[in-house]
Amino acid sequence: MNPRRKTHHRRSRRASVLTQTVIFGGAVGVGVAALAIDTGLMFASKQELQNAADAAALAAASQLGQLGEMANLATVEASTYSELNKVAGLNVDLIESDVVFGHAVLNGEKFDFQPNEQPYDAVNVTLKRDNTVADGPVSMIFAKTFGVDGANITASATAMLVPRDIDLVIDLSGSMNDDSELRHYDDFASETSGTRPGVQINLEDVWAALPTGTGVNGIMNGANAAAPSHPPSSGSNHPGNGSGQPSAATGSGNGLSGPRFGWMTKFGNAVTLGQYTPVGDSGLYYIPRSSTCSDADVIANLTESGYSSAERTALLSGQYDGDSTMWRNRVKVLLGLAAWKSKKSGGKYTGGSGDGDNQVDSNELANQAPWTFDGGSWNSWVDYVSSSTSQMKQTDGNFRYRFGIKTFANYLLEQQSNNNSCPELVDAPEQPLQSVKDAVQAMIDLIISLETQDYMALETFAQYGYHELDLPDADSSSELVAALQEIPETLNARQAGHYTSVTNIGAGLDFAIDELTSSRARESAAKVVILLTDGKPNTNSSNTYVGNDDPEAIEWCLDRADQAKEMGMTVYTIGVGGDVNEDLCEQIATTPENYFFADSNPDPVTGEPMYVQQLNEIFETLGGKRPVRLIQ
Repeated sequence: MNPRRKTHHRRSRRASVLTQTVIFGGAVGVGVAALAIDTGLMFASKQELQNAADAAALAAASQLGQLGEMANLATVEASTYSELNKVAGLNVDLIESDVVFGHAVLNGEKFDFQPNEQPYDAVNVTLKRDNTVADGPVSMIFAKTFGVDGANITASATAMLVPRDIDLVIDLSGSMNDDSELRHYDDFASETSGTRPGVQINLEDVWAALPTGTGVNGIMNGANAAAPSHPPSSGSNHPGNGSGQPSAATGSGNGLSGPRFGWMTKFGNAVTLGQYTPVGDSGLYYIPRSSTCSDADVIANLTESGYSSAERTALLSGQYDGDSTMWRNRVKVLLGLAAWKSKKSGGKYTGGSGDGDNQVDSNELANQAPWTFDGGSWNSWVDYVSSSTSQMKQTDGNFRYRFGIKTFANYLLEQQSNNNSCPELVDAPEQPLQSVKDAVQAMIDLIISLETQDYMALETFAQYGYHELDLPDADSSSELVAALQEIPETLNARQAGHYTSVTNIGAGLDFAIDELTSSRARESAAKVVILLTDGKPNTNSSNTYVGNDDPEAIEWCLDRADQAKEMGMTVYTIGVGGDVNEDLCEQIATTPENYFFADSNPDPVTGEPMYVQQLNEIFETLGGKRPVRLIQ
């Protein structure tokens, strides 16, 4: 036997075994690698499908708070977002029946989905890649060699509208009636900077809303009051017929009528934006101080009511107006608010304590029309109309010395807006506050109709913050509805300048933070602050008035807004009125998108400020604008 040959044979056999091992091992390695690739593809596709399901569920849930065809809107939104995602390079198709609506119920610390249970505040979306959809199963790369064409995968997600703890923070400063006042009837000086365009004011509506029992109709109505000898001509401002009641129309042609005083028996010309002027207004008497009054209506009233020529001459003269008391007395007589017992020969009255001279002394007045409001007085009103610093005069100097229903109603709004002074204004449609009240009611109605499980509290502010209503402790839907209705009911019992006239935005936000972090707030609820203001803070953190847009006032409100945001609260700001500080309102909001501006320009159809309708739309949007959350 050849030893060398034997050795060679052994080596060849070893090489053959090694070759087989390499070939077999290589095949196994390739198979394992193929399996790993297909498995990775399947897991990647599964994650992509889950992402698509999550997006579709969140998109669908965002539509649950909408009015109208909610189910259709939600399904379309789910389909749109599912198609925006790709799985293994192909679009994802949604089967409509795989969108299931239901109700989310809090169970401990998590929400359970109850399919097909109302109210619908949650939705489950299932997405598939199998033979039921157009794109079929996810195609495998190597598994096809083993007869496996694709993998069936499914993903499901459930999203819900998150219930909210909402705190409404409403501006009740005096400026919330400015769009009813004569100061805004034409271009006016902004309280912050520059000039702003006028607003279609509704001063006549405010007057008409005042109870007529607060006004003495006709000329004085006193025992010695002599009625005019003949009725006035149409459109004049004369006193009325023989009974002392006005026979002329009391409004400006729209049938409105509010309280009347002495010879001030009608509103006069309508205040139409861009067309009105106080000069020649049939509802205003022009009685300049320290000058002779030549107003034809005033002269006719004096004559018809029986004052003698000598009395008329004395009353029309401004000779003694340097004395403020004499001036006020003269004006009150010229307006029929008081009678003058001058004791002049041949005068209107035979008795009285007059001394026969030309001065209208206080002890010579009689039958004065009573001032029936808690704050203010006829003397104060005369001073207001005579003032060179009233806000209406700053807008139009022609309002000075023009006395009538317009300047009377404006005096109440500008000088007596506090609830302690004039509670009658609480039922008047002060703008923009009335539009705010209407919009809050619309928001509450929407939340109730959608059964959103939202809870609400109410804060207001002026010089201080005022906590009006707690977040409710409701055990049933009926209790929650009752609690929600308290929001507009409480707001309807408030007026512009209700507490004070100044503006402390920071205090209102501070009260909201306190309430949303109190024991009444729900851990499972999103925290939302809705601030409505004209954005002109003038009060600092010590509740001290420091002036409009003073740095201390601005720093205080921004500090409270930042604090709310840092605590995870979403802050919405709504700027409303003819003089809004938009920049500050936007800074207060969580994002620029969370700031809404309600425009005071006239609506091209109604002529009213556009915010009358816009505020309703904004509040309805916020009523349904609930955050969404994945719960499964």
